[in-house]
Amino acid sequence: MTSEKDSPQPGGPRAVASQDNGADSAAPSKQLPNSRKVYVNGRLHADLRVPFREISLAPTKSLDGTLQPNEPVRVYDTSGPWGDAEFTGNVEQGLPPLHGKWIRERGDVEEIEGRLVRPQDNGWLSEKHRTSNIERRTSKEGNPNKSKRR
Repeated sequence: MTSEKDSPQPGGPRAVASQDNGADSAAPSKQLPNSRKVYVNGRLHADLRVPFREISLAPTKSLDGTLQPNEPVRVYDTSGPWGDAEFTGNVEQGLPPLHGKWIRERGDVEEIEGRLVRPQDNGWLSEKHRTSNIERRTSKEGNPNKSKRR
């Protein structure tokens, strides 16, 4: 059950980012006009900040011509931290491991020593297969009687 306090919609918890503090001056705001990135703190993990995109709506014009303001709408923001001006990550290093502590605290997992990543893990051939594949292609190119796959 979600109370008004826990709701991502207006009237629920207040957003961390605001136009005044510059936190929403990141590139996605320029790409997505009339919206800004806001965060709602988690209930189970208070240090968790759930990202939302708060979209400003145009007022509704009534039949008598008066304008009635509409509350902004919040939708889950899947862009990750990359659009956050406060985030200083590196694409090549990936995202920080935020969930590790929570997962260990559940007590239903066991940590193990991993192994090194091999080329085969990423779909690459072993050196032996790569070499034989190059030799096969080279020999077919030199022999006009052998067909080439396209």
